[in-house]
Amino acid sequence: MYFFVTLFSAIAVANLVIILADSDSRIIYSSWMLIINSSIAAGLSLIALIKDRSNIKKDKTAIHLTIGLVFWFIANIIWGYYEIILDIVSPVPSLADLFLLSAYGFLIYRLLVTYKQLGKITNKKTIYFVSIGTGLFLIYILNLMLSLTEISNSRGLMLFIVTIAYPILNSILTVLALTILLNIKNERHHFIPWVCELVGLLAIVIGDSWFAIIVLTAFVEQIWISAILLSAHYLLIAGGLVWYLRHYSTWDLRTSDNVVTKKIRKIFSIKIILLFLIPSAFVLILLYLPINSVLLANQAGISWIYPTFHKPPQSNSIYQEHIVGAIIPLSGSLSSIGKPVLASLEKAEGDVNGYFEYHNMSSRVKLMVADSKTSPEESLAAIKYLYSFGARVIVGPATSTAVSAVLDFANENNITLLSYASTSPKLSIGGDSLFRLVPDDKSQGKVMAEKMMDDGIKVIVPFWRADIYGNELVNATKSYFEKLGGKTEEGVNYKPHTGKFATSLHRINFIMWNQELKKMNTMVSDAITKYGKESVGVYVISYDEITPILIQAQLFDNLGKVSWYGSDGIAENHHLTKNIDSANFATQTGFTNPLYSVGMDNQTSHVMDGTSSGDTDGEHDGSMTYTATAYDSFWIASKSLVTNSTMDRNQADVSGEGFNEILVEIAESYDGITGKIDLNLAGDRISENYDFWYVVKDNITDVFNWEAEPKYLGSNH
Repeated sequence: MYFFVTLFSAIAVANLVIILADSDSRIIYSSWMLIINSSIAAGLSLIALIKDRSNIKKDKTAIHLTIGLVFWFIANIIWGYYEIILDIVSPVPSLADLFLLSAYGFLIYRLLVTYKQLGKITNKKTIYFVSIGTGLFLIYILNLMLSLTEISNSRGLMLFIVTIAYPILNSILTVLALTILLNIKNERHHFIPWVCELVGLLAIVIGDSWFAIIVLTAFVEQIWISAILLSAHYLLIAGGLVWYLRHYSTWDLRTSDNVVTKKIRKIFSIKIILLFLIPSAFVLILLYLPINSVLLANQAGISWIYPTFHKPPQSNSIYQEHIVGAIIPLSGSLSSIGKPVLASLEKAEGDVNGYFEYHNMSSRVKLMVADSKTSPEESLAAIKYLYSFGARVIVGPATSTAVSAVLDFANENNITLLSYASTSPKLSIGGDSLFRLVPDDKSQGKVMAEKMMDDGIKVIVPFWRADIYGNELVNATKSYFEKLGGKTEEGVNYKPHTGKFATSLHRINFIMWNQELKKMNTMVSDAITKYGKESVGVYVISYDEITPILIQAQLFDNLGKVSWYGSDGIAENHHLTKNIDSANFATQTGFTNPLYSVGMDNQTSHVMDGTSSGDTDGEHDGSMTYTATAYDSFWIASKSLVTNSTMDRNQADVSGEGFNEILVEIAESYDGITGKIDLNLAGDRISENYDFWYVVKDNITDVFNWEAEPKYLGSNH
């Protein structure tokens, strides 16, 4: 009992780092935990093999177990290298697959040898039922995979074979292990290790088959559960090895057995366990309360438990300080712009305060940041958090969906929003608290329609996010394209998920896109038949999930025969160019993406040096545009706050109609990084200045990069 309490406690503690991490960090932490835990299991197996080498002649299955665990450890290192270091998807099949599948061969052989040594088998009915149940499960998985996978080409076929191989091999291991367990229960020195291994194998079966639940329920945010199960599997095997080494190995680990046992029982007494479990349960419940209760946490002085938010500013400054809030997608499906924007705002904070100091002004500004997680719900929690600390002017949110979620709260509480990336025409409302330093998507739709028409495209098949951003942009582009004489097919929309899995490079993610891409392939095929491939274009409105979309799109022949066009949420996406499959498809189809072009010829543009390059680990996803607009937004917010305070206005009532009038005056007189700012009556920037971005390959280095070709320069350039 004490052994299993200790073992499961160790598993729980080890996996807390995954459970408590945000959606983006979970993939990194999961890779590290798999590497660490598999190394522990492989290390203990090697120790047992070395210390018990006298028994190898009698029982060589220990060698097979060790080889299998070592191979799994090597495979996890390779997976970690792809996911953590390279941040790309591994090829199919990969070297990791080779080691993983080879490990199964050694482990299955080990179980078969052990099975043959058992002699007479009891509980045959139980084994039959387990085998039948496992067979039905495999039939279900196979049928599900066949309905989702495109196997008409070699890559799709290999993906199918590799993906289905794991549940098949896991099921074989499970049936064999269960058979052994039911017939070895009277041999105590083997029983506990086999219990650990059996439960571990069941954890692997569930973990590897979790994709079936994901596909059926769209439970994509819980992909991390699979990592926890796989991580627990290694610790369970490690626990069994510790038990064997402790009690039945020829290597004596039983020195002072009574003393150790007494200490363990004292540590894990019922009272101690209860005293540990109750506070732990309370903390976990508190951590997973609805995020809106962050205000309660702030009042209680425990806001530190919410890692979503940066620490609120603390200051004993002699200057009059003004808080400028910022809502940034540091995680989620638009996290690619999060770090560059944060770096830009931090630089703006320093530059503004330096400007105030140079002019001997008594005011200073403080930046306070919250993560939107590219989620409307989290964005609402973020603005409430910032408001609770006195922020009345907020830079952000970035997406139109997030802005829509917080706008009512902002209007009701006199909070002024300066969005640096939101573009939906639906949010162009005069008299509200929203201002945007980028033009709305009517401009982008017009520019994109003209571009496609100039390229000879007569019919487009749209593929777009079914949110306020995607719906409004596709409607704007469709309207202008049809006015120019083009035709728009019905197309396919998809439900945008928040969180890392929506944009990750996990293989399950590819399979999930097959359903939508199959529909697209059929529509494009029909359009090619009617109009010819030179006249057909695919029009994509997406965020970071564009990478798995393009990787899977290459499986469908017709999708690669036509030109592809995208949107400002895709331009300069670094994941797209880092993954060879997606980059190749982008170059093959001439994938063209518009992005609002800021006036970087301005003499002050040098202040952004480093903000969108070295400080962001080489991630440049639209960063020049969004870092520049965010930088200017911070300056405008800061100057407006100081101007408002010098007009003897009530500082507590920062916002409202009077403050917004000041902000408009400051914005239109401000000549910043993005050039002159002209706002329409809805508070949106007026401009049709767009660049078109393409993916090109450097034939010398074989590296893919984004390059801009200015194609449409409106009158405001």
